[in-house]
Amino acid sequence: MVIRFFVCVSLVLCGICCFGQVDVDKMRAEYATAVQNKKLCETNLKLLEKSANSATEKGYLAAYEILWAKHMGNPFTKLGQFKKGKKLLEEMIMKYPDNIDLRFIRWSVQTHAPSFLSYSKDRLRDKEYLVHNLHKLPNPKGREVIYIYLKEANSYLKGDHVFSQAELNQLSK
Repeated sequence: MVIRFFVCVSLVLCGICCFGQVDVDKMRAEYATAVQNKKLCETNLKLLEKSANSATEKGYLAAYEILWAKHMGNPFTKLGQFKKGKKLLEEMIMKYPDNIDLRFIRWSVQTHAPSFLSYSKDRLRDKEYLVHNLHKLPNPKGREVIYIYLKEANSYLKGDHVFSQAELNQLSK
């Protein structure tokens, strides 16, 4: 009877601790899809707003804030939403410049941001950083998701922004 009680209490405590926590792997994996999927973007954004604590979680909060701007109608609210996410992302990178996910997020946002937003100055620096540091991301699944994203992005990149075969090889390590 006592054992059952402790098992039940343990399960309840686990449920309380785990409920609402951010699954960074899920956020990372769904990041590209959320660009086209408004409901997914909204769901992930709400979860991140409630539960983001770590630098990486806050980085994905910033990413989803920026993505949410794509799903808004009014150009002024879109711009405000974009700036809100950009500000958070830049703050996190200032505090954690060696966070691979943060640098990946900024690279991807700057790669896709319209030129009139003037948000592209760090693309080459972040590209270089990713090439030399992606292998240090401790999560193999995370490394794979980012690598695939970067490799697929190569089809629409131009000039110095294209990943060479040597860079792709380095990224795949």
